[in-house]
Amino acid sequence: MALLFRYGQLLMLFKRHSRALEVFRSVARENPRHPQAWTCVAFLLAEREEFAAAIEAFERAIALQPADAPSHFNVAFILQRLGRHEEAIPRFERALEIDAKVNRAWYGLGVSLARLGRLEEAAAKFQEAAKLQPMNPYAGYQLADVWHRLGRRDKLRAEYERIKGFDPKVAERIRIEFGVR
Repeated sequence: MALLFRYGQLLMLFKRHSRALEVFRSVARENPRHPQAWTCVAFLLAEREEFAAAIEAFERAIALQPADAPSHFNVAFILQRLGRHEEAIPRFERALEIDAKVNRAWYGLGVSLARLGRLEEAAAKFQEAAKLQPMNPYAGYQLADVWHRLGRRDKLRAEYERIKGFDPKVAERIRIEFGVR
């Protein structure tokens, strides 16, 4: 099984995803307690936009390794992509309970909260994402959007200035979209 799993990884490396999916499914059938096989199956299914099957495969991996923060994150991400923000939130939160340094989970949690109109909560999550990865402009952009929607011009300006220091293109987008002067 180990050799077959490695073969699947090699296939993925060479972008032979359909064949890799067959191999990982074979590994999971032969050893249903192989969490990495289920995770690989899930990623490949998500890539094909077979989201229900991908969630099911991630859930199999989580059942075998409940403290697998990336799998919880990936379930949340898929739910978010499907517009199921209420369902995504507890999954992002679970990923963060396991590993508070998963900056993408802070970001995703902020996005879902913002989509649901929970702007103050979203701002706190985007701030945490920006703290963990200060040179990533996307959390800053989202945070600027939240400050704009909340009418917090002082905080919007501060976020604009912060982002302008390392990503002028995103800063310009903030300036134009949110009317920063």
